[in-house]
Amino acid sequence: MGALVNVFLVVCFMIVGQVSTMTSPDLQQRLQDLDTFIQNLMTCESRPVVGLTVSVVKDGQTIFAKGYGQRDLQTGQAVDNRTLFGVGSISKSFTSALLAAILGERGDVSWDTVLTDILGPSFRFRDRFRTEESTLRDLLAHKIALENPWYVAVIMGQDIDRAEFSR
Repeated sequence: MGALVNVFLVVCFMIVGQVSTMTSPDLQQRLQDLDTFIQNLMTCESRPVVGLTVSVVKDGQTIFAKGYGQRDLQTGQAVDNRTLFGVGSISKSFTSALLAAILGERGDVSWDTVLTDILGPSFRFRDRFRTEESTLRDLLAHKIALENPWYVAVIMGQDIDRAEFSR
């Protein structure tokens, strides 16, 4: 499913990324193309998508908002443009896209910048190697192998204090 989500995001960014410079007829055609693409995606049998919402905002105004599919397979309740979903793993895509935009604007930081160069000398992992060598690229590629994620402790009902949480 990950590859399908990536294709969907790329197509959305390609279509929507040009919205700010489009005239009204061009914009309407792009939005129609987006709608058609999503409808086709929803009927793809090899990788079915249960439900999703898409919104396009231009100059602070919502110019397209539509729900697709079902929000509950058991009841058949449809998704609409106000259906809320848990963000889940898609937050990684947003974070990467925002970071790419920031890196594009700044000349002093790259994907290979060491994290302590950005976050300062007080930033530390539990071991010296990760502290001194980990880069933005490593962080986003999940190559750092963080120990004992705080959410595991919370899910398991373990008490963790602020100091432990911040490590």
